[in-house]
Amino acid sequence: MTGNRLFRPLLIASVLLALALVAAACGEDAEPADTTQATDTTAPPATDAPDPDAPATTEVPAPTSEKIIVSLSTDINILEQHLFRSTGSYAVTRALYQPFLDQVYVDEGGARLGTSEVVPSPLLDSYEVADDGTATFTLNPDAKFASGDSITAADAVYMLRRSIEAPGSYIPLLLPFIAIDSPDAFTVVDELTFTITPNQPTALFGRFMTFQVFGPLQESLANEQATEEDPFAFDYFTTNANASGPYTLTSWDQARGEVILDPNPGWPGQVANGGIIVRNIPDAEQRALLLQNGDIDVAVGLPPRLVSELADDPNINVYTAPSTRVNYIGMNATTDPNLSNKLVRQAISYAVPYQALLDNVMFGFASTAGTLITSPMETYQGDAAGIYTTDLAKAQALMDESGVAPFEVELAVQNARSQDQEAAVFIQDALREIGITVNINVLPQGEYSEKLNGREFAMFFTEWFSWGDDPFYQMTFLAKCGAFTNFADGCNERLDEIIAEGTFETDQQRRNELGLEAQQLMVEDANRIYLWSEDWILATGANITGVTKDFTEVPRFENLSKN
Repeated sequence: MTGNRLFRPLLIASVLLALALVAAACGEDAEPADTTQATDTTAPPATDAPDPDAPATTEVPAPTSEKIIVSLSTDINILEQHLFRSTGSYAVTRALYQPFLDQVYVDEGGARLGTSEVVPSPLLDSYEVADDGTATFTLNPDAKFASGDSITAADAVYMLRRSIEAPGSYIPLLLPFIAIDSPDAFTVVDELTFTITPNQPTALFGRFMTFQVFGPLQESLANEQATEEDPFAFDYFTTNANASGPYTLTSWDQARGEVILDPNPGWPGQVANGGIIVRNIPDAEQRALLLQNGDIDVAVGLPPRLVSELADDPNINVYTAPSTRVNYIGMNATTDPNLSNKLVRQAISYAVPYQALLDNVMFGFASTAGTLITSPMETYQGDAAGIYTTDLAKAQALMDESGVAPFEVELAVQNARSQDQEAAVFIQDALREIGITVNINVLPQGEYSEKLNGREFAMFFTEWFSWGDDPFYQMTFLAKCGAFTNFADGCNERLDEIIAEGTFETDQQRRNELGLEAQQLMVEDANRIYLWSEDWILATGANITGVTKDFTEVPRFENLSKN
């Protein structure tokens, strides 16, 4: 995670909203509500002190009794922490399950911005890592589940072993990055102490332990709810939770797309509000209007176009920060023979109007991508790698050198991605200048995903965000030979070697060297057009404080306060 992040508070314009929109925001699904009960109480006093050696950290606001209304762009589909779920569900499960570690946060523009330093979360008294990579965790004896039962080392180890043993869990996809391939890596030492012993020290261990998927789960409850067909109680935890995090689940109305969270009395940290009401409001325009009207307090997922149109409303703040997310166009050489010529791919990369896209499509709410190692990401060295900038003369020279005659190519775009459609028009005009006719094909999301997975597109827009902000973790999914999510199907064996070494390398200088070589190879291969790295954006009422951004960019609720 780079130390040079910028947080920009903005002001948004006011627009009057008809009261009918408020009712519409509650959802129109005719399915019956599914309501789950949990303990309802206020938060205990804070016990989490800031690290005296860390940079100036943002103070957590004093607790208030008011609930804060947060609007999300997706639904809440399940609460099981070891299954893939919707973006909205990740926001809720982050509130319910407390990971063992957290980041150190610094104050940037009135918000809490995570650094690359990790420290024990409120669940822990201490955390130590030995030279061989063995990590020892000692739990805070005051940490309790929402039921009031103490969180024990046995509960922590049960959750960890379950994450790797349970059929259907996706956590085994993550554990190899921290050199864990067996449940034997997790050991109970005593009632409050447990260890994790990876096969070797890794650069990513601390970061991964900040992820919500490693929040304690009560072993006795899981065993009580387990069945022969469902030995790890996935069915139960899909709609229920005995929380180990800042909040407890009070109700979940699936018909209205609404979840109510109350502070967990057993969480030994400070919750700065009286609870959270989470609402699914898919339409971005409606989310913005509800925020301006004061009917919601926080809006997630507003697009750059909409943010840029909203200005000068003193009742709203929009916070943005550089993100390591990458937005790119893949070029699949196996789908279109013209793209098998590397000089053609390089010519296309030089023809793209990068700055025009940043200014006129992203409205300044994005950074240079460069490669899969984006400009806000550690090890980024774009100038040294020779990342592409717009140069039509060089693009034409490369086309001439390639010997490939003018040709037509299809560029696939999702109909829900208006900014990609706008970018496609800019790129269509630019490539026409070097003899390439681009036919833009706008497809519904389902058809787009099916064809993308089937490698049917010659050129296509896509984006990716990897929790943890790590370049080698990101390249594993997008650049390794044969990776399912390497939709461009490029393959460079040396790049695979770099990714494998860098994932486990703990020396930062060596990681920087490997990162530079990886960027040089990606520039040379030109399997993708690296368009931009889209900012993280969160909009709130002006009376909301405690905005927090961590490694996952999943909304954090416990520090939000309403003044």
